[in-house]
Amino acid sequence: MTLAEILEIDATRIPADCRFAMGYLERRWRELGSPTGVEALTELLDKAICFCADNELRYPKVLLLRLKQMQRGENF
Repeated sequence: MTLAEILEIDATRIPADCRFAMGYLERRWRELGSPTGVEALTELLDKAICFCADNELRYPKVLLLRLKQMQRGENF
């Protein structure tokens, strides 16, 4: 299973200029042992979005959407 599948993200719809950020996020997720808990995923998404913003990298908008949904306790 991939992180995109867990987050219910259709990887084919990710814009080309955002694919580096998705690759980075997927690598970090695997380095952390592929966590599936809401708390761990929330922290991972938050850090990845901050990393991208700090390094002026584009990231898929759906990452921010999923982060906010998890913070509110919503299903996606």
